[in-house]
Amino acid sequence: MNKILKYMLPCLMLLGIIACKKNDNAPTGNLVYEETIKGIKKNEPVLLTFNNSSNVIKVLWTVSPLANTYISSVGNSATITFGVSGTYKVTATAGTASAIYTVIVNNIEYNDYGTDFNLSASRQVNINENEPILFSVHNTPASGSNISWSVFPGSFSISKDTINNTATISFMNNGIITVTASDGTNTQSRTVWVNDPANSNAEQDTVPFILGEKLQLTPVIINISGSKQLVMQARTTNTYHCPTDKILSFSSANDYTIDYLGVAISSQACSPVTVATCSYSFSGMPVGTHAFTINFGNKTFKGSVNVSSNGIYTFTWPDESIVKISPLMVQ
Repeated sequence: MNKILKYMLPCLMLLGIIACKKNDNAPTGNLVYEETIKGIKKNEPVLLTFNNSSNVIKVLWTVSPLANTYISSVGNSATITFGVSGTYKVTATAGTASAIYTVIVNNIEYNDYGTDFNLSASRQVNINENEPILFSVHNTPASGSNISWSVFPGSFSISKDTINNTATISFMNNGIITVTASDGTNTQSRTVWVNDPANSNAEQDTVPFILGEKLQLTPVIINISGSKQLVMQARTTNTYHCPTDKILSFSSANDYTIDYLGVAISSQACSPVTVATCSYSFSGMPVGTHAFTINFGNKTFKGSVNVSSNGIYTFTWPDESIVKISPLMVQ
């Protein structure tokens, strides 16, 4: 289970396993919380939210030691993973207020990948060129020496760990890149977004989805020059920065699969704070039943869409726990 901690200034609420405690010995306006968090597994995502009333504030998050950790911050929230067991000090600073968390990570590996063959990426957005990213294969009877890896497009370097069924890949080109792993029976891909540091947009940043995020997909049929198109309108459950925040999505031209990677947000918080949205359209979907796949984070959700001869689109979508499609029939 993910440890989800929420803080407010002054201390009003905490969701998770630790009771919120104000440090009465700390100077006013300086250190306001000091907590110890136990029972964290290796690579288990921990969500910390440092709130100031209902305002979105910029919080600086630091971890010591920094090695083998990954911090993803969005506004006043951060998701942190710890790749190696040990004791870590996490500091959150917002203006003159700060909090210190001592996080104790045990030697048990976190597993939230279900029982089916699965490929996960340690990060999917905001990747720099030549930055090593860990890809892991889960739930396969094959040994790592029997797993084949492919990367498209662009140049890359790869280092395989055949004992742990992983590969560390560095991308030498920016853009949308797909990594595929196969054990000979099962195949799965993960799409990542690689930045170009020389051409970054100072007005915009691409961040991962907030931990625990869910997607609502609304299918809509539009007519363009007498031809029907299926449009999938997506929105997040959680709010981000601005009305202009957009979900970064990508779809292969060869199948009916959409990858939802993260959220492109303003570099500065603004008002009102809203959910992030995007739309993706498919044209020329022929009559018949087609596999329909959503890749969201490190999970793959599968269903189907049937197109009738009279233009009715009917979705079969077994798992609505994280990605929901509604309505299931449109025309």
